[in-house]
Amino acid sequence: MPTRTPPLPALRSFAALVRLGSIGAAAEELSLTQGAVAHQIRALEGFLEVQLVERTGRRLVLTEQGRIYGYQVRQALDDLAAATENTKRRSKAKDGEQVVRVSLLPSFAQGWLLPRLQGFCRLYPQVRLAFHGSMEYVELNSGTVDCAIRFGHGNWSDAVIRPLMSDTLLLVAAPGLLGEQQPQKLDQVLRMPLLHSSENWAAWISSMPSTDAPLHRPQSRMEFTDSTHLLEAARLGMGVALTRRSIADNLLQRGELVKAFKHTCVHSSNYYALLPTAAEVSLPTEQFLAWLQVACTRFTEFPVA
Repeated sequence: MPTRTPPLPALRSFAALVRLGSIGAAAEELSLTQGAVAHQIRALEGFLEVQLVERTGRRLVLTEQGRIYGYQVRQALDDLAAATENTKRRSKAKDGEQVVRVSLLPSFAQGWLLPRLQGFCRLYPQVRLAFHGSMEYVELNSGTVDCAIRFGHGNWSDAVIRPLMSDTLLLVAAPGLLGEQQPQKLDQVLRMPLLHSSENWAAWISSMPSTDAPLHRPQSRMEFTDSTHLLEAARLGMGVALTRRSIADNLLQRGELVKAFKHTCVHSSNYYALLPTAAEVSLPTEQFLAWLQVACTRFTEFPVA
């Protein structure tokens, strides 16, 4: 009986062409010659008896049928990769290797999680943690990670969501920048060099019990897209930064940053643990999340002075 599926190498070559847009890029990714990739695609067309690409000079352009089939092939290969990864993970778990792959924000990892991880390692020495630090949202059902820690409003529709903790906005600065006394009035703070990232100054100002300050973002000395860079600039004495208490916690505990003004406010977002909807949660992942929940509860019980 003739086979019903094309050869896998031909599908991989075609999927690479669809995704990357050229024979050359596909050949480089697959470590093949351009001629070999072109041969694989011609073989696939022969198998299907359908024209997938149109050859205009040295360029290949997808036909309408090629575009539709390319999307389906990429989806099928992604599903195959996820199934393979899940099978390998279950096999390793049976062999005694217990790994938890966690996607999280780099600022949260550096400022809050890493200083506390020794506690987890003492409780669960058999569990190996693999961290994927990124600002990008990771597709949990792809099988690449076991869980994610994210900061937001809890509206991720493609994940099982577990609340972890709230956070607060506060001003921080290097001790030497403030001198002997913390500023007592808002206008004193606003006259100092200010460091900005994505946090909402207007929300922080408007939450004060009474103020005559304009409810807009004050002018800054420096702007940052990365919160770790913002806090490093504050630590070096370059200005006052509005930040989340969680990501500044390690520097506050070490005394390298201090609270620069008495007022704090609750952040509009919260931390959540996200789990895939399409896979059973492993015991090591549950152990990590249970430990994380306890650590989050302890943190919120003790506000910064």
